[in-house]
This record gives sequence, C-alpha cells and structure tokens, in this order.
Amino acid sequence: MSDYKVSVISPEEAREVIEKLKYPGTSRPRRTIVLEGGMELKGSFEITARDAKTGNIEWQHADENLITDYGRKAWMDVRFSSFTLGFQASTEPPTPARCTLSGALNQFFTSGNLSPVNNSVTNTKTVSTTFGTPANNRTLGTISLTPANETFSGQGFRNGILAYALLTPPKTQTTTQTLEVVYKISMSPIS
Repeated sequence: MSDYKVSVISPEEAREVIEKLKYPGTSRPRRTIVLEGGMELKGSFEITARDAKTGNIEWQHADENLITDYGRKAWMDVRFSSFTLGFQASTEPPTPARCTLSGALNQFFTSGNLSPVNNSVTNTKTVSTTFGTPANNRTLGTISLTPANETFSGQGFRNGILAYALLTPPKTQTTTQTLEVVYKISMSPIS
C-alpha cells in the first residue's frame, strides 16, 4: 500500500496552483523548491569583479537563483555531483520549466567542470572559481549552473540548466577585470 494520495483537480484549479508556484505573492519567480516533508532546495551566488592588476574590488553582486524543474530532477537523481558555471548575455525571464538559454556564442563562457565542496552539516554544495580577464568586454545578463561537460551552441545548452538567475541590471566584465564566483546549492531542514 502506498502513502501517496492523488487528487483530481479542475483545469482552472491547476492553472491557479501553477501561477502560485511561479509567482507566490510577488512579481518575482519562485526561487526555491519545497520538496515532500518540507525540505527546501535553494541556490545562491556571489560574484566579485576585481581589477586584475591591483586586486581592488570594482563591483560585487549576490543573489538567490531559480532551481529549474530539470535541476530538481537532477538533485533527486544524481545529487549534483559536478557542475559547470557559465555566464550569458541573455536576459530571458527565469521560469522553472526553462531548460536552456539562447544567445550569441561570443557572449557565452563557462568554467569547465567543477567538483563541489560538500558540507554535510548544512547539506550545502559549494563551487567556486575565478574567470580570468577577457579579450573583449563581456555582458553578464545571466549566471547559470549546468551539469558537468555541458556544451552550448547558438541554439542553447545540450543537456539543460540546473539553476540560474538574472543579473539585474546586467553587469559588464571589462578586459581589466577578473571574476570570482561562489555558487551554493543547499537543502534544509536536515532530518
């Protein structure tokens, strides 16, 4: 016998539930996923642009991200074992169902594969990397977290986006700046 309960709802009720999940009382998309038993999956990131010569901080940005449906499934299937961090010029609105972003290849760059540092007390996975100075200024409209070995073409990502966020307003990495990125995915509470 299963512990699952199934309820049938009308199409109108389904639309109402979907809208609440997309925008729970605010104009911003849902930034966390609440799993069975009250566990919440969320992500956050910090970006620091530094002058490559002096090391002085030129700008910083910190925010939470949107965990996509694909990211939720990946968390349940493989528990996010390694990642690729990326930036795109795209400013497409975040939605949980989005699995890719499109854009010009010259405005897309990734970190390569990163293995997270796992904190078993807080159940947080953290990846961090530093992007070197670019040959040309880059527009940073979106930061994304994808599975390891992810590739991008003008049509979008090959596999999908685990989590992402818009940088509002978009940022610019100049030819004299490095970018330090710390990205965290955590689940709470721990039972």
